[in-house]
Amino acid sequence: MDNCNINLATEILKRKNRRNNLIKKLDTIHLKEEPFLNMDENDIFYKKVFSMLEKREDKMRIQGEDYQENIKRSTSLLKKTFTDIDYMPNSTRLFFFGENEIEALLIPLDEVVINLNHLLELSKFSSGYADFILVTDILDFGICIERTEYYYEYSFWIPSDN
Repeated sequence: MDNCNINLATEILKRKNRRNNLIKKLDTIHLKEEPFLNMDENDIFYKKVFSMLEKREDKMRIQGEDYQENIKRSTSLLKKTFTDIDYMPNSTRLFFFGENEIEALLIPLDEVVINLNHLLELSKFSSGYADFILVTDILDFGICIERTEYYYEYSFWIPSDN
């Protein structure tokens, strides 16, 4: 093996290890099937989601005095959204932002609702490090809170909205 192949194999093993560590942290959440896309599909998927979010024009601004207030307001809005919606897709993908990659993990929506605070911590949203992105595989449903420099932007859509 040449150095390029060795480096690639090493990076793949490191990513698999990070994925396994994430699963261990989610031990209280019931994951029904293989929660990860293969690495190439995952990269294509999250780029597709970000492209779609960039084009959305119906975003609501969330702005507090500082990022901690933005997080608090966003968390309240997420809880209200989950309480108010009637449409509940069976499976959704929640984004987890790592140092080297973004993972779109398959999690049943009811598990997201039940474990929201824990997932906000694990996804690094509650520390202000990451966006909250929850979508279905076909992107007909989504609840997203994206961070900007001074405020957050909230997007929500269900199949009848598309």
